[in-house]
Amino acid sequence: MAYCSVADMQRVLPEKISIGDQNIGTPNPGRPVTQRSNLTPAEAERYIDYAQQHIDSRLRPFYACPLRRTKSWEGNIEADISYGTNVVVSVRDSGPFIRGGTVRLQDKSQYENALIDSVPTITTVTLDTVTNSYSAIDTKISIIEYPDPIPIITARMACAILLDRLFSAEQSPDVSTYGKTQRNLARDEIDDILSGEIFLFGQEHTGRRFVRGSLFDAFSNPAEVQRDKE
Repeated sequence: MAYCSVADMQRVLPEKISIGDQNIGTPNPGRPVTQRSNLTPAEAERYIDYAQQHIDSRLRPFYACPLRRTKSWEGNIEADISYGTNVVVSVRDSGPFIRGGTVRLQDKSQYENALIDSVPTITTVTLDTVTNSYSAIDTKISIIEYPDPIPIITARMACAILLDRLFSAEQSPDVSTYGKTQRNLARDEIDDILSGEIFLFGQEHTGRRFVRGSLFDAFSNPAEVQRDKE
């Protein structure tokens, strides 16, 4: 599972750069000309994979990589759920839910993941597809996601790699300013993770960075990271 989605990457990209399957195609008379997509969703996923490789290589001395999605919130459902599409789930408070996020429905005998289609009211959440029925007596709904700010770091790094490729094909410099800015923002947040300013919730540690210093004869801090800028 990628650390971010293609939609996350599109939100970071400039407006004139699009991800999709639209090519030059056949023009439609009487309709405005559609913009040709700069890359396909499959190509965007490859750039996300490149960004994920960079993040894992930086975090691996301190965290088990690849990172895993964990439950950031959990609560009970307020009414029974029947299987189907556009399923409305009643909860006590829908504030933690965000459209496009992933939730897990789980009772004593089964569980499944579903995508959030919308959050229509403060006590209801609409799920895209649910394949099983659940009782309100013993069913919990959980939000599962990668720890903050991994999704935005991945999206920024992937966009920076893509923008450098597109910019070098059209301009004389080989690096775009916008791509450089996105890469520096991503690096700053990775440095904050390595220095301990940002804690990745629910992840397994592999190093001594987060162990109490008094447990050792001398405290060793391998995360004295020099912030690099382009």
